[in-house]
Amino acid sequence: MKVRNIALGSLLAGALAVAGSGAASANMTWCVSDPPIQIVTPGGHTMVVNNLVYLPPQALHLKNLITDDATAVSNGHGGTLITVHVHVPSSVGRAHVVSSANRFQVSTQQDGEATITLYLDVPLT
Repeated sequence: MKVRNIALGSLLAGALAVAGSGAASANMTWCVSDPPIQIVTPGGHTMVVNNLVYLPPQALHLKNLITDDATAVSNGHGGTLITVHVHVPSSVGRAHVVSSANRFQVSTQQDGEATITLYLDVPLT
């Protein structure tokens, strides 16, 4: 009885593994990682902001036209508010951007077209 249950379980696991490895969807997105942006806080500290831009597959050839910039101001509570602008070519259509300051484990994400604005509030001035 136990051998039969093990054999049946193994067959079922193999069938699920084969079924789960099907072809990827045509709607899959591609991720583009821009070089990190170095920014100086109002208190004089240097921080790094990373941006990941997710594009539809048909717009992947435009990835080198994506630019980004960031500014930092005091948030009024002893920290820094970083405003990130990611500029995506209008022919891309809709893009998804994830912006993060990994040192402080702060991130935010936004969908949009053309210029996508994100805000990071970090505890360092």
